Amino acid sequence: MRAGSPTYDWTTRPDSCDELWPHAGNLQGIHSSILQRGDIDADRRKAVATCIQNQYHLAGIEPNEALDAFGRGAEAVTVGHQLQAGGGPAFFHYKIMSALRWAKRLQSEGVDAVAVFWMASEDHDFEEVSQTFGTALHAFSWRPERSADGPVGRIAWDESAENDWAAWCREMGVHSQRVQTPLPLAHRVRHWLQEWFPGEPLVVIDGDDVELKALAGEVLKAEWTDHGIASALAQQMQTYEARWGDSPLRSRSNNLFVLEESGARLRADRWMDQHSVEEGLALSPQAWSPNAALRPLYQEQLLQSAAFLGGPSEIGYWLLLGAAFSHHKISHPALLVRDGALVFDADAEQAAKAVDWTPQQGAVKGEVAVAQWADKGINGKGELELAFANWTEALIHHAEGIPGDAVPTTKAALARMEKELVQVQKKWRKLWKQQYAHEAESIQRAFDEWLCPSGGMQERKLSALVAMQAAGGREAFAEKWYKALKGMDEPQFLVFHPEG
Repeated sequence: MRAGSPTYDWTTRPDSCDELWPHAGNLQGIHSSILQRGDIDADRRKAVATCIQNQYHLAGIEPNEALDAFGRGAEAVTVGHQLQAGGGPAFFHYKIMSALRWAKRLQSEGVDAVAVFWMASEDHDFEEVSQTFGTALHAFSWRPERSADGPVGRIAWDESAENDWAAWCREMGVHSQRVQTPLPLAHRVRHWLQEWFPGEPLVVIDGDDVELKALAGEVLKAEWTDHGIASALAQQMQTYEARWGDSPLRSRSNNLFVLEESGARLRADRWMDQHSVEEGLALSPQAWSPNAALRPLYQEQLLQSAAFLGGPSEIGYWLLLGAAFSHHKISHPALLVRDGALVFDADAEQAAKAVDWTPQQGAVKGEVAVAQWADKGINGKGELELAFANWTEALIHHAEGIPGDAVPTTKAALARMEKELVQVQKKWRKLWKQQYAHEAESIQRAFDEWLCPSGGMQERKLSALVAMQAAGGREAFAEKWYKALKGMDEPQFLVFHPEG
């Protein structure tokens, strides 16, 4: 989190954000949210649970005990994400595991609680979700035939995709259970989640459901009239932008998309250029798709969550929606920031030690890491800098005893010498890398393919399925994760070292 960002302020000084959101991102905030909300609307909760049960059955999965608990009124710690083919980057898993650790925290206090994963299946940015990366940046790529730029959750996952996925898993040394095809991507993701989080108190819900949209009809219908969230959002944007700058959301007169039968997804405010309000209201709720600003309200009208958990950018835009929640009289969940992690494998750990790199330093490209390693070898423990500093001091001291402009002339000469030394060091660095080419290649590969792939932190690129292997496998990783985070009240960044 960047200092001075909305999420940084939210996690370090939550009371400074009270005018935007009422409940802090910690255990106290969760209890405050539950207290202010009061009893869960039992009828609505049962109706939502029935819809979720039907979704599981349509996917050919028997719901777990967590859904029964949800239907009885268990508190929900909700997390959501796009439907990544194969799971995508590691933080897809880490978000869910963060929600699970908070649900377990509530359970340990005697509060019946489950984690709920909201599948953002109506998102249409297919390129963003079509790949999962493994070692050597080897990607599983999914390239189905598509007739329109519609909701990714409805795209058919066929036998070819299943075979490609199985081949990638074998190559990465990851176990995967096969499923019957064809089926929509939303169903395939539900199967993955069932496989990846066995026995966990996790409920999976798909918002792309006509019955769920009917249950939240008041929130969605309001966008077709003058009773939507546009004014409330615009009001809160002023407070947000005065403090942090540009808003990640925009206030629109209608915050829905229209899903046409062809699969096209059109902004409702633009759709209205050719249609009337009456035509919009006459559409089936299945055709109404909330945008990024409206989806949290649609979600919470249904779930009545005690807490919502998201990444830094998600929490940033939820802080814009406090007035919109109040406008629709929807209870505000506590806002929790997800935990993160970095997993070392043996080669990466050796490379990091060679460069004196830690995750706190941020992402480093391989070529930069190699340059740092070479400089460390050339300069030793600072002997070169110390020698030059001593030489500089001695020359200036000597020049001070010489009449005239000896001191300025000497300083100018030293400045030229320092520039020349920089050039000499570049040549030394090149010779060092040539002499130790194997070590240089290993360090660059470790950073570019494992620690900081594509120049970013590992969790934003590498698959958690692959990373977990280096930490002893998925079960061992999860056990360490929950043990390390037990009782923690703030978001944590965990570092896992290879087994051995």
